[in-house]
Order: sequence, then C-alpha cells, then structure tokens
Amino acid sequence: MKKNILRSVIGFVFAGLIGPAVCSAVTVNLDCSAVPDLEQWAKDSKQMIEEWYPRVNNMMLTEGFTAPDKIDLVFVDDNHGIAETMGTRIRVHCDWVRKHPDDMGLVFHEMVHVLQQYGRTRYSWLMEGMTDYYRWGIYEAKPLSWFPVVPKADGYASGYQITGGLLLWLESGKAPGIVQKLNHAFHRREMKDLSIFETEAGAPIEKLWEEYMQVRKEMREGK
Repeated sequence: MKKNILRSVIGFVFAGLIGPAVCSAVTVNLDCSAVPDLEQWAKDSKQMIEEWYPRVNNMMLTEGFTAPDKIDLVFVDDNHGIAETMGTRIRVHCDWVRKHPDDMGLVFHEMVHVLQQYGRTRYSWLMEGMTDYYRWGIYEAKPLSWFPVVPKADGYASGYQITGGLLLWLESGKAPGIVQKLNHAFHRREMKDLSIFETEAGAPIEKLWEEYMQVRKEMREGK
C-alpha cells in the first residue's frame, strides 16, 4: 500500500507540472560548436530547459527572489567530468553524453542549480539532494523504492539521490511542502541550521532518517 501511495503522490505532482506555466520564459544561449556530432542532442536539451524551467520555477517561487531569465548552455569536447553550473552558465562534458545518450536528466539537474542560486552554503549536500529530488522524483518520476540508501546514522547528509529520496518521503506525507520551505530558507539566506526539519516534520533530521530507513526496510520486505 505504501508503494502505491507514493507512486500516486509522484503522479499527482508530475501531472500538476504538465499544465501551462505562469512564469516568463527563459532564453537559452546554446553553444555546441565544439561537438557537431552531438548537435541534435544539444538542441533537445535546450528544448527541455525551455519547457521545464518555467514549471520548476513555479515550484520554487520565493517572494523577493527573481530567477534568472537567461542561461548559457555550453558543450565542451572533453572527459573532465559530467556537467557543472557556475551562476547561469551550464557546461556539459561530452564524453559522458556520448557514453550515456539517454541521460538528458544531467542537464535538468544543472538547470535546477540555475534556479537555486543559493550561493555558498555549508549544506551543499542538502542543496544537491533537493536538486536530485526535482530531477529523479519529478522529471524522471522515479518511485521511492528506486532511490538508494546507505546504512549510516548520518546517511541523510550523503546528498544527491540518497538525500533526494529522504525528501521525497517527507513530501509524500510526513512534511508536505518541505522542499519549497527549504528553498525559501536558502534563497533568503536563512539556512543557518537544520532545525527546519523538526519544525516541519516533528523530529530532528537524525530521527527522521532512522524512520525513513525503517520504512525503506519494510518496503524491501514487502510489508
């Protein structure tokens, strides 16, 4: 039953993004001149940003914060990583794309970073977890059972998919809207500690992680 509920939550959120966006469009300046063999892939990723950027922005709206309206999307022909974002400039390393042509989500991940604009933070693991919540939970529409876990007391701080799974579980019933509230706190430079988890979900993040790990264990056992 828990699996079905979680899938329904994801489906509901995903469906809510399909409707028309209400925020302004983004201009994507594409440079794929260094990789002519990937020109179509690059154009498809540009189109994906133009379609999804307003939708995700609508989910992340914070009073007093205006999301950038221009993105530079640059493809480089090397193997020095996967992709990274600096401000509003996304750089994609094309050796990875050639080996993983189905991984359009990597550009989505970087697109979310453009929307975040959190600046320097001691909670970069949480920022990356939020980014992967949007990527894997919303864009890729993965069920909770897909997200990896690590059997560590501080596993919540692993970032990326691991933290993203915890956030998806919280959003599914324990603390709906917590990702948006975290986003507000980051945008307003109010993210000084992790007390927001106790405020919104009723327990410190360490206890929430323990409960989440138990839920995942029961899911694996088919309970």
